[in-house]
Order: sequence, then structure tokens, then C-alpha cells
Amino acid sequence: MPSNAYLNFLHIRVDVLKLIETHSFYTQNRPGRKNLGFLTRSAVIMLCAAWERYNEDLLLESVSYLSQTTNDINNLNKQIKKTISAKVKNDNNEVKPIELAGMGWKDVWYNYAKLETELLHTPKSNKLKLLFSTYLGIANYSSLWKTTDPREIDEFVSDRGEIAHNGNKAKYITMTKLRKYQDLIIDNVIEIDSKMALELKNMAGQTVLPWAQDYFTEIEKYK
Repeated sequence: MPSNAYLNFLHIRVDVLKLIETHSFYTQNRPGRKNLGFLTRSAVIMLCAAWERYNEDLLLESVSYLSQTTNDINNLNKQIKKTISAKVKNDNNEVKPIELAGMGWKDVWYNYAKLETELLHTPKSNKLKLLFSTYLGIANYSSLWKTTDPREIDEFVSDRGEIAHNGNKAKYITMTKLRKYQDLIIDNVIEIDSKMALELKNMAGQTVLPWAQDYFTEIEKYK
């Protein structure tokens, strides 16, 4: 099985597929606008929700995996240790450092990461790079992506933002563009999931991967 983050992504993506099916039913796959922009706009919003949730889940799943595979904080890379230290130092809770005692650093690390993922909201490349650099020490997260130009993802997220703010006044999203976005996201998620498995294996000094690199695009295949 792949990561839990990937499985959750597929669950959310189901709504995108249903919206595409509904659009195809009403158009009979014939080109041209038929006042169905609300379906493609809705699909873009759901697809972006799946992309955002995937990255959030992947970060936390990765932190959990590394926590489970080491009991010595000194085995973590320098950036992770710097992040934990800085977060505790700047915390308004005066007794926060005490929580680091023993294995407490694991919960401290995870909870700070969880708090920051909840504040993500706009999953563009710059924000994701910062998140994965800060909490996992991965210097260039987009190097794990399939696309060689992160601006492709950013354009997609920007279209989601325009729809969220302007509703039916946002620019029309064609089915061709929606399908392009869907392929872009699913291809990148699979690439990220596979490469992250290798990254974590190496970071933890393990001999086996944290999850299998077997990827289907339908959630039913995993049942």
C-alpha cells in the first residue's frame, strides 16, 4: 500500500471524477459551453482541496514515521533540530522546554508541524517548499515533483483562488483545462509519494521503505 496521504487524496478526488462524469453526461462529450461552468469550477476547488490535503497529510505522516524510527533526537538532520529548538525558544509558554524531556521532542515536533499545516490554505510551491524545508529539512521539495516548472501548480492554485473569491464571475474553466489540471495533480502526487518513500528510508537509515510504491488512480483498487 502507498502512503495514507495518497489514499486520502484518492478519497477526496472521487468528487472530482463524479463532477467530470456529470459534465460529460450533460454535454455528451460534445465541445462548447452549455452553462455548466459551475461543474468545472467545483471540480477545480475539490481537486485543489485534494492537493492541499495530500501535502498536509504527507508532511505529518513523514514526521510520524521519522519519530517512530528513531529515539535519539541527535539522529535527526540539522534543520529539523533547529526548527524544534527555535519553535520552543519562541513559544510564549515559559515551561515549554520541559516538554522536550525524554521522548517529548517527538510530540513537540509533530504538534508544531500540525499547527502550521492547518494554516497552509494556499498550497503553492513557495509555501510547500518552506513547510517541508522547515519540518523535514528537505531543501527543495519541488525537486520531488514530476513537473519541472512549479509555476504549473501555482497557476492551478491561483485559478482555485479566483473561483473561491469570485464564484461564477471567475474566468471560465474548460473541461480540457480541468482534465489537464487533474493529470498534472495526480501525476505529481504519485511522483512525490514514490520519491518521499525513498527520502524517508534514507533519512531514517532503514533498509525498507515506509510504504509500497504501488500506485493505482482509483481508490477501489486498494479495497
